[in-house]
Amino acid sequence: MKRRLSFVFRQLKRKIVVGIAGDASPQRQAVVSLCLLAVTELALLTLTFCTNFLSAYIHNTLEVFHNFRLRALANAQGIVAFERMTGLFFEQPLQRWHDTNFSGWQFWNTYYAGVHPVVTVLFLVFILVRMFAWKLTRVNWKRVNEGAAPLSPLAGPGDYVPVAASDSPYYAAEGASAVVGRGSFDELTPAQQYRFLRSIWVLSAWLAFFGFLFVPTMPPRLLPVCDFFNSLGANVGACLTTEFSFIDTIGAHGSLLWNWDDESVKTLNNPYAAFPSQHTIFAAWCAIAWIKLMGPASPALRTGSLRFWLRGLLRWCIVVYPMVTVYCIVITANHYISDALGGLVVLAFSYGVVHLYYSLSSSHFSFSKRLLSPTLLPY
Repeated sequence: MKRRLSFVFRQLKRKIVVGIAGDASPQRQAVVSLCLLAVTELALLTLTFCTNFLSAYIHNTLEVFHNFRLRALANAQGIVAFERMTGLFFEQPLQRWHDTNFSGWQFWNTYYAGVHPVVTVLFLVFILVRMFAWKLTRVNWKRVNEGAAPLSPLAGPGDYVPVAASDSPYYAAEGASAVVGRGSFDELTPAQQYRFLRSIWVLSAWLAFFGFLFVPTMPPRLLPVCDFFNSLGANVGACLTTEFSFIDTIGAHGSLLWNWDDESVKTLNNPYAAFPSQHTIFAAWCAIAWIKLMGPASPALRTGSLRFWLRGLLRWCIVVYPMVTVYCIVITANHYISDALGGLVVLAFSYGVVHLYYSLSSSHFSFSKRLLSPTLLPY
């Protein structure tokens, strides 16, 4: 069933490409197919990145804000009760300790506001460009320009003969394997590595989106706030001043990028998109992606070389990055510890689902001098 659906989608994509480029120009078809892939991938990544804004739009459109606020407060109180029962409720003491000993709120607020989207976008662009660079090297442009003989006198101009394994860049080397289930991520092609990592990120982001929809949670910074209003003029905070003493650090000290009082932020942002923490999900995903792509320490690099130390520094920085992010979202009172733990659980679940899918599809991704594509198009 799955192979039949895959075949149907390939045929549909081919019809779209031939419909746009025409059936007489293989070169134009190759370019259109790459452009179509770029457009669809960028659309998917952009839509996924905007899940916070999408959840805000859905709540503002379909739900009375007062009910939305009450549900978010109830969920927040449930999280606080759980953390107090398990000894995890140390967000307030940690924030007071940081405020007393370090402060530097402009830096941490800007880190919260800017590093999260910038680093994630850079990683996505990196693996996407890496995938397209590989695909461009796999296209036999000389043969695409010349076209190929039809399968039979009755075949149409859009049907092509698969070239011999020795002549086609679509054939992999003998013995090559691309089975993730066997722990061979390094043996995947850059395109398959991109799909593997992208699928984890997309699945985890959309799971977080459903968390924002069905488990809206008031962040710690809003629990004691009485005078913060959204674009509709409704009070967003809980005004529990006697029970909580969290500081809204962005509201009190600002950031270099934006503040909660900005009209665009009030309109687009979902103030109760706290559980699970997308900051934690994206930061941990970046670390996993970078470690997967970097692999173990390269034996080819000399211990004293600059590249060896730069590689080691990058590996340590990317491992520390999720830890610093969790520290930032807690001390700025934008998330609970449980939000970060929930984000890690969502990411682990997404990784397991994608890994399982690739393992069960191992016959599809394994090849040994097998044609990777039934056509000359770089799909």
